[in-house]
Amino acid sequence: MIEFAAITSLITKYAPKAIQIFITQAQQNEAVIKVLQELELNPTQIPDDVDTVYVYALVRYGVFKPEAILNLFRNRKIKDDFLAAYTSKAPFEFAKKTKEFLNQNSELKTQIIDAKINFLGELEEFGEAFIAVAKQTKSSKYQPYPD
Repeated sequence: MIEFAAITSLITKYAPKAIQIFITQAQQNEAVIKVLQELELNPTQIPDDVDTVYVYALVRYGVFKPEAILNLFRNRKIKDDFLAAYTSKAPFEFAKKTKEFLNQNSELKTQIIDAKINFLGELEEFGEAFIAVAKQTKSSKYQPYPD
């Protein structure tokens, strides 16, 4: 049986690392970010991690948006396609890949059509939200910002 002192020593040694991992993961969680905003505990500078910036952009963009369009942007493939288009400065490629994705996902496509969502306008609006959040990071890796 492990002694209490040994357990305490292990906890003391690894707790700071575990807490940092938890904080990093929490910063990338949409629900956690919404709670922080409700409590007015927004960070003054957002970490420049791409996943974190994307989730903050989703939260910023998602106010009063239909669930169908939010589900589109929550999809990992759409996220990867967006980031690829952003870094290569190819927004039309993102629109093309998103249309292809929706053609393969008829249920989500139907939800978007039924909600009468201006698809291309929403892609542009999300891009603007991402740029606004990227500027908050004060990181040069998101520059130059696309038009």
